[in-house]
Amino acid sequence: MLFRQSFVCPIKTARGVWTDRVSLVLRQDHENGFTSFGEVSALPGFFDFNLKDAQKEAEQWSKEGGHIDKFSIIGPAISSLESHIWEVGVTEIKLPSSARLWGTPGCEDAMVIKRKIGLSLPQNEIPEIVDWLESLATPIQVRLDPNESFSKDDLLLWIDALQEYQSVQFIEQPTGPADDEWLFKLAEDSPVPIALDEGLSRIKSFDELVNLPSELYLVIKPLLFPNWRKTLDLLTDQFERVIFSTAFESPFGYEALLRLCSHSLMTPGLERSCFRGNQYEFMEHHLGTLTSPCVSNHKLVELWDKTFAL
Repeated sequence: MLFRQSFVCPIKTARGVWTDRVSLVLRQDHENGFTSFGEVSALPGFFDFNLKDAQKEAEQWSKEGGHIDKFSIIGPAISSLESHIWEVGVTEIKLPSSARLWGTPGCEDAMVIKRKIGLSLPQNEIPEIVDWLESLATPIQVRLDPNESFSKDDLLLWIDALQEYQSVQFIEQPTGPADDEWLFKLAEDSPVPIALDEGLSRIKSFDELVNLPSELYLVIKPLLFPNWRKTLDLLTDQFERVIFSTAFESPFGYEALLRLCSHSLMTPGLERSCFRGNQYEFMEHHLGTLTSPCVSNHKLVELWDKTFAL
């Protein structure tokens, strides 16, 4: 099923303005009575594909089945379908309060704020961000996200300007693919912590992922990972540096994300106010305190049946 949802307000990033999201959502009814869901959606800079190609893979999987490795696009959706998170009877867990995206309603009250940067020249933007950091209350932590828009020199300028601010939790994925190895090395000694986001999708083996410098934070968007079991295995030893983050999923994919968040101790990135008020949103996904699970399988099935019939 194709699921389209518009943002209440367009989201401005270093890669452009996002106005809506289209996801391919899969459903599987299991013999023991529970239903699971999986989702895949293109995300500029991370995972680009043609939706028609994804639909063809989904049709092939529906008819023939097959291992995740057989499919180049829908692996994350299949991995979600096969995950234990959908099993009935899982104990409900209260999740830490989410980081909030700067500029969205209520972000001023959050203890962790994510702010997009790289939207103008460093000489103009750095003073603006420094002034903003000076204005924040002491306990607030900040995650700055330039979406790979920095050159090496840009990043060094930002690190020099921000190193005295303990409120900066990390700079998230500052540079692009050509600078990955340089960034890994820099992160080992950087006075301002670095987080990987887009760069994680370029790491081809689980061993490489495990052996990344321990100083790096890892921002994981499950929508982009074709093997959830291995992703959860990573958390066994790295739970203090792994952060689950939204990729603006449908309600089905967002519920899967919430259920995965119970495996990490870090403040997750679950900002969803950009969809608040949309026709098919669940009220439970917009509460101040989120749980894992949050919305029942039964309600998800009802939403599927309602939207699939349109």
